[in-house]
Amino acid sequence: MFSRFLDLSNPIPELQGGVTMPSQVTSIAKVNYKYNGAWMFTDSSNPRAYKNLNNFLPRAGIAIRLNDKSALRFGYARYAVPMKGAWTEGLGSIPTNGFSQATNVLGPVQGVPQTLVSDPFPSTNPLLTPIGQGYGRYQDLGNNPSWFNQNLKRPINDRVTISYQRQLPWNLMTDSTFFMNYGHNQLGDSMWGGNYGYDLNQIDPQLYYTYKGAMDAAVPNPFYQLLPANKMPGSLRNQKTVSVATLLRPYPQYPGSLNQQFEPGISERYKALQIKVDRRFAQGLSMTLGYNYNHESKSNWFNQPAMYANDKTLIDMRNPRHTIRMAGTWELPIGRGRALLKNANRAVDLLVGGWATSHILMWNQGGLLTFGQMNAPADSPSISNPTRSQYFDTSKFSQAAAYTPRTNPWYYGDLRGFGFWSLDSTLVKYFPITERLKLETRFEFFNLPNVFMPSDPNTDVTSSTFGKSTGVAGGNYGREVQYTLRLVF
Repeated sequence: MFSRFLDLSNPIPELQGGVTMPSQVTSIAKVNYKYNGAWMFTDSSNPRAYKNLNNFLPRAGIAIRLNDKSALRFGYARYAVPMKGAWTEGLGSIPTNGFSQATNVLGPVQGVPQTLVSDPFPSTNPLLTPIGQGYGRYQDLGNNPSWFNQNLKRPINDRVTISYQRQLPWNLMTDSTFFMNYGHNQLGDSMWGGNYGYDLNQIDPQLYYTYKGAMDAAVPNPFYQLLPANKMPGSLRNQKTVSVATLLRPYPQYPGSLNQQFEPGISERYKALQIKVDRRFAQGLSMTLGYNYNHESKSNWFNQPAMYANDKTLIDMRNPRHTIRMAGTWELPIGRGRALLKNANRAVDLLVGGWATSHILMWNQGGLLTFGQMNAPADSPSISNPTRSQYFDTSKFSQAAAYTPRTNPWYYGDLRGFGFWSLDSTLVKYFPITERLKLETRFEFFNLPNVFMPSDPNTDVTSSTFGKSTGVAGGNYGREVQYTLRLVF
């Protein structure tokens, strides 16, 4: 029931004589049409949705003892991302065209609806039912199918680590690491990876920039009832009119995008300096301090002309550069069995003994602010005293004209959102009952100082709150306190 791909090198016999295009289309551009397309299902010779992948994943490391208290370590490893992690595990995400049929609802033409709530699938766009491989090579002709790249390349990460470890007085251990990751054929950033699909049926965006609204004009559909339903089962066959843009695609017999999933060539670069100081638990005290400075970028298409040319550039991922984390636990040295008042009577120990506390302090610099397409300055719009009501100079921005390519930068190097910090704390009291039985009372404080962390300012130039911060940073709420009583035995 799985499908492999749409073979766009395979001519469609019934269309090789050509199709007569309306004059409104030919007057705009002479497109080198390709009336090709044959849907390829899995079979006994090709039982998979994509070719089997084999990878060589070498790893090597070395540790050098410099002296009794320090060591130098080098490591290299190549990791492969399992393709199973690129999509959800349900069958709905693997191409099952013909066995799981979708019928696209027709959109309006020049503002005139072609679909009504009372008749969502009229005779001009009937509901399609699954028929398995019944349509053969003609499966989805007239629709907008997607499939897995047959030359699929598994995402690979090459990682290099250089680490210097040093033992210091007071049970302190330091670790300074320079880490680099070179990613090849990467996936998206969601928890499932994403697939970076690429449309093989794109319209030259320069035509939109030149002819503007004329591209959306309705014209007679040359494919209307041109082939029988078993030769063109898609919705294009039943549409009397289509837009001019639909007929300016290189494969006009497919009215929309032809999405080949898992586009290769997506690169990722990550470099970081990581410093960590640990104090192992001793004398009732442990501590960890971590600092990270990083820079990450991933290749993407800057604008529509770049996507049409499949010209990718490395673009900053806009993450915070500086991050600090501190955590520690301290058992107060008071009470029975501890340094102070170790011989205290039961009443005194019940009051002042058995206390412990732990804390987690988090801080990071703000991330780069991202801007959509708009008229924007070449130099930074930052101001000297940003506030929640005006974070940057909004007077330098305006809405971009319709039918123009993006030229403004995605971000400005010195314009970052609000930083973030938070302190979570815990206070614990142990009440010994017997030698093996004790009662634990725990008080947990989230956002102990009850500080307000503003969200990033709005970067939508069409919004009335453009340049303003009107919300709360994600996960930052008012102080929350949690009480726990636990019997330990």
